[in-house]
Order: sequence, then C-alpha cells, then structure tokens
Amino acid sequence: MNIKFNVEHPIPAWVIIIFKKLLRIFEENKELLREAGWEVCDIDSPKWWKGVETEEELVISAILVQLSKWEAVVEAIRNLRANGLTSLEKIAYIGEDKLAELIKPVGLRKIKARRLKDLARKIVEYGGLDSLRKLGVKELRNYLLSIEGVGRETADAIILFAFNKPSFPASKYVREVLSKIGVIKGNEDYETLRKIVLREIGNNIYELKLLYAGLTSIGRLVCKKKPKCNKCPLKEVCTVM
Repeated sequence: MNIKFNVEHPIPAWVIIIFKKLLRIFEENKELLREAGWEVCDIDSPKWWKGVETEEELVISAILVQLSKWEAVVEAIRNLRANGLTSLEKIAYIGEDKLAELIKPVGLRKIKARRLKDLARKIVEYGGLDSLRKLGVKELRNYLLSIEGVGRETADAIILFAFNKPSFPASKYVREVLSKIGVIKGNEDYETLRKIVLREIGNNIYELKLLYAGLTSIGRLVCKKKPKCNKCPLKEVCTVM
C-alpha cells in the first residue's frame, strides 16, 4: 500500500505501526547494522558511526563520507588521528595539500580537503561545537547549510549524530527502503520525507538514530541491484517480496 502524504494531515495509523515494527526489527538486528558501519550505543555517543571516537571526528567524517565507502572514511580518520589532526581547529589551519594527502583513501580528496577546511573554519569562528550546540535546530541547520559543500543530508546527519538534536537525513537509502515497504511513494521531495519521519518519531533521538542506521543498513547491504531478500529482516513488512 502506497500513499501520497500531506505533511499537514495526521499520519495514517498503519504507517505508525510500520515505523514501530521497523524500530523493533532494527533493535533486534544490531549485528546487521554493525556490518554496515553502525554501532548502536549510548544515545549521545558519537560512536554510532563505527570507527569514530569524538564529535569532531564525526563532523569530519560527514564530509569525508560524501560519495565514498565508509571503510575508506575510517582509514582516512585513522591517518588524521595518527597525525594529531582530528581537531577542527587544527584542520582549519592545516595546508590544503597536506590535508588532501592524509585523506587520500576517500575519493575526491582535494575537493573534500577544501570543504573540510571551510567547515572547520566556520565552526571555529563561531566558537566551536559547544557554541553551535546552543542554537535551535532550524538556526543550526541554516548555519551549516550556508557552508560550501554542506548539503541537506550532511547537515542533518551532523545535527542528529554530532549535536544530538532532532533532525533526519532523508538519504537515497531511506527513500529506497521506505518506498519498498510501502510507507512512501518514492517521489516525495527531500523536505517532505524528512518531515514525515520527524512527525512520526518526534524528538526521540535514539529512535531517529536507530531508524536511520537501520534503513541505511538495509539499503546498503540488502536492497542492491540484485536484492538479497532472503537475508532481509524486513520480510514481514516488505511489499515487494
């Protein structure tokens, strides 16, 4: 069953039930999420991104992961860590060429070095992550989106996972999986999809993180060009199997 959502109207009861089922399934399948690069842990820990140790590393990773595999990001973070460069303040002032060399495992390293320096500099100029944390979600999102190279998905990921504030990255994996289980049509725009999730989950940071980690894990490991439906934990809710 697919439905065209109007975010001004109440979410149908069956959709609420499916969201609850998704959260239960992801809670029961943490090993699958771990395989995809997630670590379900304390609600406010940056370690949800497997291989990341601090909030600053998470912010850095949000740029590095653009169009790159997570395994490459972890390798790049290790390089930065080995050189004492996981501080946003240090990254803001390091030479762009040296930074590009250290993040070599990820693709588009020269572009990402420039974007990473711009993001680090803007955060440092504002007073650091603690100062930005005082902003509301809307103000914080607008500030991040004003920085070159930070799109909506990157901004929402940083807000949710680094600042532990209620936002939701409506990624292609999220769209693909939710459309296959019949929650959305699949042609909703980014903001509509984001609002659908936020209206259902609300300010529950743990559930927002778990839902995003779970949906992206299914999208990455199961819903490929050749779907691995036989290993999918969403069999009970999927409409295409």
